[in-house]
Formats: sequence, structure tokens, C-alpha cells
Amino acid sequence: MREALMGPVNRTLGWLQARERQVLLVTVAAQLLILVGMIALRALPLITGQTVLVRVEPVDPRDLFRGDYVILSYPFSRVPPDQIGALSGEQLSSKKLEGRTVYVPLVPDSNGVHMRGGTVTLEKPASGLFIKGHMKRYGSMEFGIESYFVEEGTGRRYERAIRDRHLSAELAVTSGGQAALKSLGIE
Repeated sequence: MREALMGPVNRTLGWLQARERQVLLVTVAAQLLILVGMIALRALPLITGQTVLVRVEPVDPRDLFRGDYVILSYPFSRVPPDQIGALSGEQLSSKKLEGRTVYVPLVPDSNGVHMRGGTVTLEKPASGLFIKGHMKRYGSMEFGIESYFVEEGTGRRYERAIRDRHLSAELAVTSGGQAALKSLGIE
């Protein structure tokens, strides 16, 4: 029995040893392809997305281990508790909605410069600019644009601007709703 098993193992090892260089090259190429693909997926909104400006809301941004960065929240990042039932078309608690994909249409703000969120929905909008996210606990939503690393020593300036509501985020949004944070601007 043991000899019957060792025959295929020895043949496989012999095949791998004869093609060691090719196997190594294919393995390295596959790893590089995976890394480039991961980077490309994150960069897709920056390359193909439409650029919009949205207002930022204050959040406590303290974390000593990550360096200078700011945590961002947006007016459209929260669904008021009374609208969660309307969001789903049935009476669901925020716990039952947790993890669900949500869509927020982006519509021009009254100032004509910024965009603001429209009515949150579980259905992908048929047209127009929208941002895709996921429901979290207690009516909050996450879009992947909630933190931004800044130049060392400038974090406090951005925190002040957020508190004073003078910070805007420039987003790139694809036609599928994927968003990427391009930059922050202090007004």
C-alpha cells in the first residue's frame, strides 16, 4: 500500500524538480498579478470616477498608533432611526439591516458646489450619481472613505477644520457607486 502511494508522489516530485525554474516564475508572476489587481481595484474610482465635493462632519479622531490621520464622517453616513423601516419597506431593526448593501444618491447641495446624500435605499439606483456602502450598527453606514492619512504634523489643523465644519472631501465616484477619497480641502 505504501509503495503504491509513493509512486505518484515520487513522479510528482520528479516533475516539479525538472521544472523548478518555471514553477518558481509562475508562482512569482501569480503573486505579482494578485497584488497589482488589488491595487487596481482600489484605484479604479480615482481613474474612472466622477469627482464630487461633499461636506465632512466631526468625529473623534484619536489613535496614537496610526500616525497623523483623520477619521471622517459625512451627513449621509447615518440613517435616522425613524427612516430605517422606510429604508427596507418593512419594519426591520438596525440589527437586521447590519451588513446589507445600501445606496445613497448624490444630489447637488443648495450652494451648488457640494453634493449631499439623497434618500438611502437598498436598491441600486437606475440612473444618476450614487455611492455604495454597507449598513453598520445603529443606523450608521460605511463607504470605505472614512479615514484619510495626512502629512505629519497637519492632523490637528484638519481636526479643527472638521470641528468648525470647514472641511470638504473630494471623492471620485464610479458609475457603480464605488468611491475613493482623493483629497481634503479646508474652506
